[in-house]
Amino acid sequence: MHELLTIGHASIDRVVFGLAVGVIMITGYLQGTIEIILALPTALGGASIALPQAAVACVTLTTIFGLSGTALLAKLRNSRIPSLPTRGPTVTAIIPVYDDGAVLDRSVKSLLASRYCDLQVVIVTEPNDDDSIAQARSLADDHERARMLINTETPGSKAGAINHAVAATDSNYIAVFDADEQVHEAFIASAVARLNGGSDIVQGRTIPDPDGLIETVAYYESVVLGDLSRRLTTLLTDFTMAASRTVVMRRDAFTTVDGYDREMLTEDYDFAFACYNAGLDVTEQFAHASVIEAAHSLTDWWGQRKRWMTGYAQVLHRLLGECRSPTGYRSIVAPAICAASVLGNLFMLSLVPKAAALFIQEIPGWLWLPIGTLAMTAAAIRLHDVVAGRLDSLGVGYLLLPVILPVYSLAGIKAVVEYLLTWDGEWYSVSKK
Repeated sequence: MHELLTIGHASIDRVVFGLAVGVIMITGYLQGTIEIILALPTALGGASIALPQAAVACVTLTTIFGLSGTALLAKLRNSRIPSLPTRGPTVTAIIPVYDDGAVLDRSVKSLLASRYCDLQVVIVTEPNDDDSIAQARSLADDHERARMLINTETPGSKAGAINHAVAATDSNYIAVFDADEQVHEAFIASAVARLNGGSDIVQGRTIPDPDGLIETVAYYESVVLGDLSRRLTTLLTDFTMAASRTVVMRRDAFTTVDGYDREMLTEDYDFAFACYNAGLDVTEQFAHASVIEAAHSLTDWWGQRKRWMTGYAQVLHRLLGECRSPTGYRSIVAPAICAASVLGNLFMLSLVPKAAALFIQEIPGWLWLPIGTLAMTAAAIRLHDVVAGRLDSLGVGYLLLPVILPVYSLAGIKAVVEYLLTWDGEWYSVSKK
C-alpha cells in the first residue's frame, strides 16, 4: 500500500509539474509577442517606437545584470582589510559532519593553518557515523587545537549539531564551516577584524571548485544566483545572507535568534531571515573566499538544488505566517525577498519562450544584450578568483549560463510543486570525494 501511495504521489507531482511548466512556457511566449510602444525623449526626436515585450525584457535584464555586476565587482575589490589581527578573542570553529570522513581533513587542516592563532576547532559527528568519528578522532589526536564532539543531543540534524557545539563551548566568537571547505588562511582574521569593529555576523564567500563539467555548472550557478543576484536585494533592503558555513559571529548574536532551527530543511536560509528580522548587523567579507566541493554528478546536482528550493519554500511558508503579526517593516519585507527567491524560477523559465519569440520574429540580436552582459560579468568574477589564487584558470564555462539558469529553474519549480503536494520531510544528500 505504501508503495502504491508513493507511486501515486510521484504521478501527481509529475502531472502538476508538467502543467506548471506548460503554462509558464505558453504565457511567456504570449507575453514576449506583445507589442510595447515606447516614447523617446524630446532630445532624441520625441518619436515613438514599437518593440516586442521580449526585446524590452532583454534591455531590462541587461540593465539588472550590469548594475548587479558592477556592485559585485566593487564589493570584491573593496573587501580587503589592510591590517589583520593575529591574536584576540578565542574563535570556536564548528564543523558539523555526516558521511564526510573522506573530506574532513580539508576544513580542519586549512583552519589550523589560519593566520589567526586564537582558534579552536570542534568537529561535531553523528553517533552512527563511524567513518567520520574515526577521522575526527584521528585529527583531534594529531592537533591539540582540535577536538571531537558527538551530537548526542539532536542526532541527524546539522542545525542541532551546531547548536549542541555552541552550548558545549564558551568562546565569545563562533564560526561554522562545512567539512569540505578549504578555508583561506586570512578569513578568520578578517572576520575577527569586522566583529571587533562592531559587526554581529560576518559572512564569507564560498566558491565551488570547477574541476569538471557539472562542477563548472555549480560554480557559475553560485556566481550568478548567489553572488550576483543578491547585490541589488542587499542594496535595496539591507538583507544580507547569514549561512551555516563560512560564517563567524558573536555568541550573543547567535543566542538572540536562538541559533539554527533543526526543523528547517535549509537552516541557513531560515537563520538569515531570523537575523534580518532581529536587526543584526550582517557583514559580507568577500576578499578571502573558501573553496568547497561541488556536486559531481547530474543526479547530485539536481537533488541538491531541489533540496535547497524545497527549503526556501518552507521558509517562505513560515515567513508568510509570521508577517500576519508584523513586528516591524523587515517582517513585511522578508516574505517578499524570500518569495523572489522561490518565484524567480518562474521568471527565469519564462525567458526561454521569450527568446523563442524573438527568433520567430527574426530579431534574435536582442538576446546578445543580456547574454553578453551576463557572460562578461561572470568571466570578470572568474578572473578575479583566478587572480586571487583561489582558482587555476579562466576557462570558458561562462558560455554555459544560458542553459544553466533555465535548468535550475526547472529544479526549483519541481521542488515547490513537491513541497505543496507531497513533501514528507525527506532531504537529499550528495556524495563527497
